[in-house]
Amino acid sequence: MLNWRRIFAPKELKRAALIAFTLCIGLVGATLYSYTNLPLPWFLGAMLACLAVLAVRAPIKSSRGLTRLMRIVLGLAIGSSFSPEMIDRAGEMAISLMFVFPYVIFLAAIGYPYFRLFPGFDRITAFLAAVPGGFQTMVAIGEDSKCDIRKLSIVHSTRILVIVVLVPLWIQFSESIELPSTIAVAAHFTELTLKDVLILVVCGIVGDWAARRAGISGAAIIGPMLVNGALHMAGWVETRVPIELVNVAQLVIGVHIGCQFVGLTLRDIINPVLIAFGYSILLLAGAALFTVLVVWATGINEYAVALAYAPGGQPEMNLIALVLNFDPAYVALHHLLRVVVIIVVAQFVIARFLKTGNGKADEEERPT
Repeated sequence: MLNWRRIFAPKELKRAALIAFTLCIGLVGATLYSYTNLPLPWFLGAMLACLAVLAVRAPIKSSRGLTRLMRIVLGLAIGSSFSPEMIDRAGEMAISLMFVFPYVIFLAAIGYPYFRLFPGFDRITAFLAAVPGGFQTMVAIGEDSKCDIRKLSIVHSTRILVIVVLVPLWIQFSESIELPSTIAVAAHFTELTLKDVLILVVCGIVGDWAARRAGISGAAIIGPMLVNGALHMAGWVETRVPIELVNVAQLVIGVHIGCQFVGLTLRDIINPVLIAFGYSILLLAGAALFTVLVVWATGINEYAVALAYAPGGQPEMNLIALVLNFDPAYVALHHLLRVVVIIVVAQFVIARFLKTGNGKADEEERPT
């Protein structure tokens, strides 16, 4: 039973007002950004607007529940890009997916010694900062491993921010490629039938529930994507997510990323951000190397491969692939595998090599 008194308590109303205010800031940013003819205005414009108001210490806040809901929408939209023809591409996709494991090992191998060069990065913090998994996943593993959570959070927030800004800009200006103005796997609200709405709702609820029960990282995206994608691959449904809802999802997720820096002062972030920026450039160089290798081995579109191997956040890179219409199903499968590999590898390496016999990190290496 709903607790209406709690919902309408002054504290909750103030929180809701702040979230609404932040979304309005994101909308203004998206609108202004749209005049630049740069890619992803709903996403990047909202994110950069939040960062701008944080610079003047304005209060902003994102909603976890709303962000989760929009990730379900994103998962459903990506699932709509699956098709029966993907079965015919199983061979080339399998070859491409085989590169993910060595790719993760390669990034960890260059990232770990990089972070160990700087004071305050003990062995576990350096390792978890080096592997580009999902933000929430890496922070959760870090909390269990007793590493420096603040540094780890800043590093991964900066990594995601840098990569989701630079990769679309590179695509935009690479050989003057003309990006699509509409999402190929999206419909409009006016085109939906009641049956379509029911299919999307059921796929979203069932997929999210099943993925959470299975303990899958990024369940809100992966579960609905796999359920809706399976139906589309089987040719049983052709339901599309409305473009209007996808735009709202971009706005909410962009605002959420911007809000990751709330509460941090310039003194807190300047050194970790500069260190993380340097590592982001190393990551992009590593991703470029594997992009060349995969394109050579498979002949898959270079922009789709670049998005599949770009070490940004899983929701963000999937969103970019969806909006720019570069094989979103292919990209999503690679990011899913990357996150799975990182979770398994990270926990194995920490337990086997980075902890002492009592299960804790070396005390003399703990950040002060």
